[in-house]
Amino acid sequence: MRLLCALGLFSVLLHVTSCLLIGAFNIQQFGDKKSRNKDVMDIIKEIVLRYDIILIQEVLDPDWEVTNRLMDLVNNVCVFGVCFPSGSPQFANISSAPLGPGRHKERYLFLYRVQTVSVKGSFQYFPYRYSYRLAHSQRWSEIHVFERPPFVVKFSSTETDVEEFVLIPIHTSPRTAAEAARQYKQSTVGELQSLDNVVNEAKSLWHNNNIMVLGDFNAAGTYVRRDDFWNIPLFTNNNFHWLIDDDVNTVVSGSQKAYDRIVVTTDLNDGVVPCSADVFNFKNTYGLTQGQTLAVSDHFPVEVELRNTGTTTQTPTTQTPRRKQTYQERFLYILYGLNAVRGANRCQQWQRKRISVW
Repeated sequence: MRLLCALGLFSVLLHVTSCLLIGAFNIQQFGDKKSRNKDVMDIIKEIVLRYDIILIQEVLDPDWEVTNRLMDLVNNVCVFGVCFPSGSPQFANISSAPLGPGRHKERYLFLYRVQTVSVKGSFQYFPYRYSYRLAHSQRWSEIHVFERPPFVVKFSSTETDVEEFVLIPIHTSPRTAAEAARQYKQSTVGELQSLDNVVNEAKSLWHNNNIMVLGDFNAAGTYVRRDDFWNIPLFTNNNFHWLIDDDVNTVVSGSQKAYDRIVVTTDLNDGVVPCSADVFNFKNTYGLTQGQTLAVSDHFPVEVELRNTGTTTQTPTTQTPRRKQTYQERFLYILYGLNAVRGANRCQQWQRKRISVW
């Protein structure tokens, strides 16, 4: 783990000049057992140190012990395996209450770098519920629009062109329409359809249209099929931009599914570093085995950068989506394979202000 500590120190120094990096990470079953595993927590620490703001999902922490352990860890400085308090905290946090059905409660946890970011406000979204009567019964029941309703936070930074921006986290339940009907619960698509209401409430409260929706959408596989996207307002409305494309892999299993997403409004999209949205494959970066990686999570973080104050963006290109492959892309294809070419295509699509998934 000495290499990880050295990388952590390097990442702290790197933040002096880098853009504001925002990440979303579903840490699978991040509870008491995982937070007591030193090797796992060392990896999680280095991932957190990479970001100025990171949303952590699936935090199973009824008594704050998991959060406190993580905060103690990221606010220490480690050099070649020796850790000591940094003197002044690097990170602060803001968290939702435990959310979810039954005994399985999860928190949305934001960690943010206090030197570059501050919190200006927050609210817990309380969605409507609708009632239905069970077949052949006089008993009525309710369906929750979100099993884990978003905990909305407004951040501010003096380092970015966009001074104030709103982050809306979501961890949907992985549930097909058929499963939802059998269980009398909301489907994944149903939850994604309702995110538009959360965005509108944040706009109304803060009069701010610099909004990012991020997290584990479960927006792939059997839960959200291709045709389903055309029933999701955040996808059909041209004022929203999906920065994590459908052909990237956000899960450790290598199933080539983009469950985790980042969606921004047009106003915030103008403040995003072109082509910076990506998946952080910490397995390859830290040289971990598959077992070591899965001990941390079955998901990779997704991330995006906001531009520093005074920087400029590239002029959007007018190229059409169907174009001849360049010599550079052919070289990348031979050297690195299809994913490199897909990445180059996504970059050009970003410059056209709208990513077309298919």
